[in-house]
Order: sequence, then C-alpha cells, then structure tokens
Amino acid sequence: MAKTSIGGLVFDAVLKTDHTSKVTATSHPVESGANISDHAFVEPAEISLEVGVSDCETRNGTFGSGNRSQKAFSELLKLQASRQLITVVTRFKTYRNMLITSVSVPDDYTTMFAFKANIMLREIPIVSTSRVSVTSSDQSQKTGSTNSGTVQATAPKQSVLKQATATLKGA
Repeated sequence: MAKTSIGGLVFDAVLKTDHTSKVTATSHPVESGANISDHAFVEPAEISLEVGVSDCETRNGTFGSGNRSQKAFSELLKLQASRQLITVVTRFKTYRNMLITSVSVPDDYTTMFAFKANIMLREIPIVSTSRVSVTSSDQSQKTGSTNSGTVQATAPKQSVLKQATATLKGA
C-alpha cells in the first residue's frame, strides 16, 4: 500500500481524506433515445486532506528534526505558492495534475508542538492540440455566378413630410 503524499511531502498522520467526483448534467430537456453521455460531463476531481506533523523526532525524514511542524507549514505554503501541478497519492487513487487551492492551518493550545492542516486540491484538466497542414489542390472549389438581369436605377422615395414641404413651397 502506497503512503499518502502531496507533491512528495509525506506527513506523520493523515487524519481524514475526502475524495469528490462529480458529473454535471444538462438542465435542458433531452430528446427520448438520445445518448445521455452527450448531455453530461465529468467535473475535475477534488480532494481534501487533513494531515498532521509532530515536533517529536520520528523516522520520517521529510521534515528533518527540530521544529518539524514549522518546516511542514513552510514546505506546504511553498508548494502552493509555486502553483505547480503535483501528484497526490492516497490509498484509493493516485491523482495527477493537482493544484493546491486552499491550505487551512488552525493554531491553538492543542497544536502547540504539532501541525494540523486542511488541504484542498483540484485537478487541472490538461489537453493536447495538434496541428494539421492543409494543402490546396489545383482544382479549387469555385462558386458560380448568378444572372441578376438588367438593373434599372430608381429615384428614392420621398417621405410624407418632405412631399408636404415641397407642396407648400410650390403653392
């Protein structure tokens, strides 16, 4: 079984992990017999972890010795500030292309010599595009012409107001 890690950081304790997987369905009516998968899409994965690190010496070398809780906090914030896509390993699944969206670290009398954090991550969908070269052939497609006949020039119609003004001036 793989150890839970966030971007390579292994914590002393993983207190809680929430995996969120969502599908969004259209709110528009779907015609009978239509393929429903065309009317729904999978949202990016989200995961939240509650982790802990103690200041006590452990065999875990991720945060060294002395002030391990402060080092864990600092490393986590550096990872978030870098905005790098990371891999998160849990016992259920390995998530790739994850971004730390939130780090919440309560500090009270119960965490005097430890670190406890709530970390939220969201998957960033990555796509690849390809380029295609299109060459034109000698026999390009041409549009035909339309015979519109003989066009006669006509005088523009005058407005009722202009006609009344011309009549009054002529009288």
